[in-house]
Amino acid sequence: MTHSIIIGGTKGLGRVVTRQMAARGDVVSVIGKTELSAEDLKIGKIHSYKADINNNDATRSILDDLVRENGKVNYCVFLQRYRGKGDDWMGEFQTTLTATKNIIEHLEPQFSETGDKGLVMVSSVFSQYVGEGQAVSYHVAKAGLDQMMRYYALNLGANKIRVNGISTFTFLKDESKEFYLKNKPLIKLYESIVPLKRMGTTEDSANVISFLCS
Repeated sequence: MTHSIIIGGTKGLGRVVTRQMAARGDVVSVIGKTELSAEDLKIGKIHSYKADINNNDATRSILDDLVRENGKVNYCVFLQRYRGKGDDWMGEFQTTLTATKNIIEHLEPQFSETGDKGLVMVSSVFSQYVGEGQAVSYHVAKAGLDQMMRYYALNLGANKIRVNGISTFTFLKDESKEFYLKNKPLIKLYESIVPLKRMGTTEDSANVISFLCS
């Protein structure tokens, strides 16, 4: 049985990734600040764990529990997002970088000895480009996440653990779809700059993540 861990899998893209992996038959362990809805839990073998990933001791304890309950790890996807206000430099770095590093290093010896194994880190185009609407801390943290991906790709490869990242742009998700669809000028702007002539969706990115975790 394949065991996938989703960090930040209760809303937006994380929720879609959780549903996709459960639908394909994975045992899915989801860690988030909130728990999954009863509707989501019905899709497959999904287990929801509520935690603040910036509390390292508590997170390590939950990771040990979910490995003991659901089996050794095959895949882990990092989708957590800092939701503080303003340019909180330390808060952004703690959530995006420190928590990711701590979880990877705690999970490394708990990956399955057999079968396919991989990590996926979800970054942003703002790791390479400067855009409005996001603070400098967000830009720099995402750039750091890209380099962390490269570091672990090199250092975990010998253990047959693949490490990849994806860089997302603005996409339609359940929580914001109504806003974008009502804003015709904004939709037209995205259609003019995106080669496919449409905004991306959570399913587009989730499909890539599912592929990298296979």
